[in-house]
Amino acid sequence: MESYPVKKVDTRLYIKGLSGPLVFRALYGIIAAFFAFSGIYILLGVFPAVGLIIPAMFAYLYRLNQIQKRYGPEGWGKKQTARKLPQFISCKRRINYSNQTHQGE
Repeated sequence: MESYPVKKVDTRLYIKGLSGPLVFRALYGIIAAFFAFSGIYILLGVFPAVGLIIPAMFAYLYRLNQIQKRYGPEGWGKKQTARKLPQFISCKRRINYSNQTHQGE
């Protein structure tokens, strides 16, 4: 009987270049744009609603796409967490010592 190694399965949600929590942010942005469009459509009319909401929605989706390309979903979450830390705590890049030999072992 052959044994096969178990590999990690990626269970993240992927939609049009977005993954993980950024998919949900895009969904919430689209829902908010729908309600804002409806409200402005009722109050001001068609042209102000189209002129304000449609470009704002596409700008928001473009911003999310740039976040996905630059940081990825995990990197963006880490950056948001780092922003909440106090000023005297700084996050630095981890140094990889695996290529060096350890002296005295």
